[in-house]
Amino acid sequence: MRPTHIRDLLAIAVAVGALVYALLWWSYQSLPQLPATASVSVLLVGLIELQTASLTRRRLAGRPGTRPILPLTVARLAALAKATSVVAAVLAGGWTALLAYTAPRTDEFGTAGGDALAAGLGLGATVVLLAGGLVLERVCRIRDH
Repeated sequence: MRPTHIRDLLAIAVAVGALVYALLWWSYQSLPQLPATASVSVLLVGLIELQTASLTRRRLAGRPGTRPILPLTVARLAALAKATSVVAAVLAGGWTALLAYTAPRTDEFGTAGGDALAAGLGLGATVVLLAGGLVLERVCRIRDH
């Protein structure tokens, strides 16, 4: 498995963002308003991954008070981290498109202001998720000795 590259994540985010923006342009008026708490679960998963990265780093280093970690567990965490990065790129594209569509239209649509707020919060939560995925993947890399 090769490391995640930022350019790949950017390409995913741009492609999804363009698609979501087109869908919003076509059907925004028929969609219900998003709750401001829509991104809480994304934030929690990102924070959990950051905590997992910290614990994994300590276990791999053999710090006192930690148990050794199985190599298969590290491989599974690396796969989870890679998948999380891709999901975060998809979410970033979607939230950015929603923010770009709704922010200039707050006077035009009654729900646009609330949706812009939800998109901004979602984008912030997605940054935490992306950081969690990338940090966890970096911790799980095999080091050359």
